[in-house]
Amino acid sequence: MRYILAFIIIVHGLIHFVGFAKAFGYGNITQITKPISKPLGVLWLFGGLLFIVTAVLCLLKNEYAWLAVFAACTLSQFLILTVWRDAKFGTLANVLVAGYALFQLLNH
Repeated sequence: MRYILAFIIIVHGLIHFVGFAKAFGYGNITQITKPISKPLGVLWLFGGLLFIVTAVLCLLKNEYAWLAVFAACTLSQFLILTVWRDAKFGTLANVLVAGYALFQLLNH
């Protein structure tokens, strides 16, 4: 189960890079229709990197992985709200990942 969670976290993190690319004009990003400012673009990049670090912490069974999960999901949800129409399904990934982290924390 840990490997499936890590895979979901990594994919979700990689999707955050689309927001960064949109903000800085890398490629023709049509998946996000609303403009993204460069400061928010940096947050999209940071969110993606935070999810990847989180996946590594989960794979390593780090005792503080849950904290990274909640930080990444909180930032992610904020960013999703800025482009809700295009990114609302990311909320499902955030709920899934945060729910699993909460389950692990409570059963630790």
